[in-house]
Amino acid sequence: MLHPVDPGACAPTPRRSRRPLVSLVGLLSLFLAGTTRAQEDPVEALASALREALATIERLEARIAALEEGAAPTSDSEADQLEAQLRALIVDDPATQPQRTIFPSASNPRIGVFMDALAEAGNGEEELGDGDRFSLRETEIDFRMPISPFAEGVLVAVHEDAGNNEFESLVEEGYADISWSGLFHNDTALRSRLGRFRVGFGKDNRLHLHDLPQADRNLATQYQLGGEGVIGDGIEFSMPLAHSDSADGLGATTSASLAFVNGELFTGEEGILGERAEDDGLEIDSDAPLIVGRVTHYRELDARSDLEFGASFITNMGSDTITTDAGNEITPRAYGADITWRQRGDETLVGSWLLQGEYLQTDFQATGPANPSFPNTDETNHGFALTAQRQMSMNTYLGVRLDRTDMLASAGEVEGVSPYFSWYPTEFFRVRTQAQYLSMRDDATADDSITRLLFQFTWNFGAHMPHPYWTNL
Repeated sequence: MLHPVDPGACAPTPRRSRRPLVSLVGLLSLFLAGTTRAQEDPVEALASALREALATIERLEARIAALEEGAAPTSDSEADQLEAQLRALIVDDPATQPQRTIFPSASNPRIGVFMDALAEAGNGEEELGDGDRFSLRETEIDFRMPISPFAEGVLVAVHEDAGNNEFESLVEEGYADISWSGLFHNDTALRSRLGRFRVGFGKDNRLHLHDLPQADRNLATQYQLGGEGVIGDGIEFSMPLAHSDSADGLGATTSASLAFVNGELFTGEEGILGERAEDDGLEIDSDAPLIVGRVTHYRELDARSDLEFGASFITNMGSDTITTDAGNEITPRAYGADITWRQRGDETLVGSWLLQGEYLQTDFQATGPANPSFPNTDETNHGFALTAQRQMSMNTYLGVRLDRTDMLASAGEVEGVSPYFSWYPTEFFRVRTQAQYLSMRDDATADDSITRLLFQFTWNFGAHMPHPYWTNL
């Protein structure tokens, strides 16, 4: 990758570089001239050479002093002409430098491949649509490469198991990650993502499948946002707002992000309203752009522990709504809050702890005809997930997740307990065993108990992209 030239790095340093070189050349010339004259009169020739050398040194000292004081040169020597030519080649303002064209074909992108397989056993096929089966449920190909001095291109292509030995291909993320400081040559820390990306809402929603601390997403995300969370098309701005350091070197940072995305955030095939519309045979559409915001505050408590708070929201811009061909109109809003505490063990990290809690609320202002699973009246749903995880050894983790959430367009709710054990034979291969007990109430009386056992196998090759800092302690 090419970078603009730093003029300060090319500026001459007269006292350290010019003086020894010019003095040495001058003295050497005078010495040779004096040696020739010494064949006629050695004493007189030596004295003459010494006088000329002293005079040259005085002139050089005067010139160096003038240059250091910013004075204009007083002679038209060859050295002065050379210096003028060099100064003409230096551009003082980096912003006026010509922008160089970057040819992506000149280098290759970093490519990482993540594969996730799941073996399931237990009951609940009717409620969850899962049976006793093995599947390569997702293959993710991650492409990344700098496309200019101020931006990186990112493409995450996913191939999902659609059942019946069929796979679906889609773009989970595809965006340009732009640094405003590099684009406009200033000191701002503002960054933008332009394209398709996982919006900055909540904690669980922002993670790809292979980055999750458990084998599946928490129930609040699944039943209020959708099985894959929410992914938007638009533009996002993010930057740190404030930073502080205490006397003992511990710091705190507050950051914020704001995204403007299409209303398909909820209506896509993986969105919660899109899923329910498909179940009820409805055509769903949205002309309502949405705003997604998030604020986080991260603080180091001591040398081996830290705490992070986060608050998120999704709301609509203007009065446009999500509609169906049956005449339903819905205005969605969502709110989230999360907290993450981690404590690292010794230098090996053995004995580290991770505690995490996330709360999610969705508000749907709905009107229209009744459908079996699609909202037609105003409703508010709540849900939460709590995770506790401990690192037992260098390569093993033991944890448990507790969930509870309301169900959309229903008086029912879902509760779950999911203990899990993760083993990393290497950083490129992971085996996870997760038991899951779910209690599903579709109405005030019905209660279905579901017990499942999940075996997850995740491996990757190629460029290994960084994991979230808190996923693996």
